[in-house]
Formats: sequence, C-alpha cells, structure tokens
Amino acid sequence: MATIVVGYDGTDGARAALREAIALAEALGDGVVAVFAYTVGRLGGEVSDYAEALHEHAQTVLEEARSIGGEGLEAVELEESPAQALIAVADERDARMIVVGSYGERPLKSALVGATPNKLLHLAERPVLVVRAPD
Repeated sequence: MATIVVGYDGTDGARAALREAIALAEALGDGVVAVFAYTVGRLGGEVSDYAEALHEHAQTVLEEARSIGGEGLEAVELEESPAQALIAVADERDARMIVVGSYGERPLKSALVGATPNKLLHLAERPVLVVRAPD
C-alpha cells in the first residue's frame, strides 16, 4: 500500500488538505500520514517550557487529525522545520505525494515569508499537491 503524507497544523488550510488527502487515499487504496512539525528556538531562558507547550499543542492538533481521518490515519510529530519534516517522512515511506494547505498567498509574500508549500515545491522530489483553504 502506498502512502500520502499530509502536513497538518489544525488550520483551515490544513483541514482542507487533510480531507483531500483522505479522499485521494480512499480512491487509490493508500494510507495517510498526518505530520505536525515545529522548530523550537534555542535562544531564551524558558526553552524547555516552550518545547513542552509545542509538544502538547502538537498532540492536540494530531488528535483532531485522527478524529477527521479515523483509525487508519497515522499521526507523526517531529521537531524539525515543516518542509524538511514532510520531505523526510515522505522519503522514509516512499510516499506517493505530499499534500499541504494554502491560504492563497500572493507569490511574492509566500516567497518572502518562506511558506511551507513554496519550499516543498522547490525541494521535494515527489509530487506536491497544494490545497487552497476554503474562502
């Protein structure tokens, strides 16, 4: 069985991406892996508290993904930049594709802020499906 990897952070764009990934997986007979990734800034004094808060948030968000995707959905939490984490999981599982949500940012703004979809389109060596959040 092939796998579809989807970035999931609990936003409207991520929900749209997860729903699309689930529909594609059902049509293709694939599994779905939802990935929540984050980086912890190492500057500052309360790094461990911040890291724990991010971990707790990740668990809450991934539980939401499981409630949408059902028992067959696998959830992965990684402390890594989102684009790199999605690529790593997709490569590890030889995924059919990576699916991510987007808010329909203009290309210049997306490039300036380093949006995950933009990075994936340039770095991933497998298909990337960008699903626009509903208006």
